[in-house]
Amino acid sequence: MCEEKDEINKIPELVWTPVRTKPRQEKKLAAYCDSHSVPFYLPLKKSVKRYQRRTVESELPMFPGYIFCALNEESYRTLLVSGTIVYRITMDDITEKKLIMDLNSLKEFERLVQLKDVVIRPEIVKGVQVNVRSGPLAGVSGVVERRDKSTFITVNVDILGQAVSSVIDIEDVEIED
Repeated sequence: MCEEKDEINKIPELVWTPVRTKPRQEKKLAAYCDSHSVPFYLPLKKSVKRYQRRTVESELPMFPGYIFCALNEESYRTLLVSGTIVYRITMDDITEKKLIMDLNSLKEFERLVQLKDVVIRPEIVKGVQVNVRSGPLAGVSGVVERRDKSTFITVNVDILGQAVSSVIDIEDVEIED
């Protein structure tokens, strides 16, 4: 119900509230909100998984387990019927105002991500052991030595007892289990 280009604003007699959902029920609750005319916002991020022969793209919630809804008591009871809600966070005027500002910032971020191919991999930091999935070093494991501009990382790889540093695209590595 919250269009991509629409700004989130205070709605009279409704309070923007984070709603905790049951696991993996965010999109289901979003569809329920849409069908029952409850204003909502579900920030999504693009997830790209590479398998041996194919690449799968999907959109996942930025905040797993949460959706943001403009509610009053009646609309909250309507959403409870969906069977996807665990609880809602109580909001006052000051926290709602901050939440609205933050949600609008998230919407702007989502727009930027759609314009550019942005990859966010916060789990890949200095000192983390990774496997190289593709490129000339495919199959080799190494330790992240440095991360530059969130796009490329320097992996220190031990080949034949010699340390070799190589700059690798962050999409070409996965964390070693």
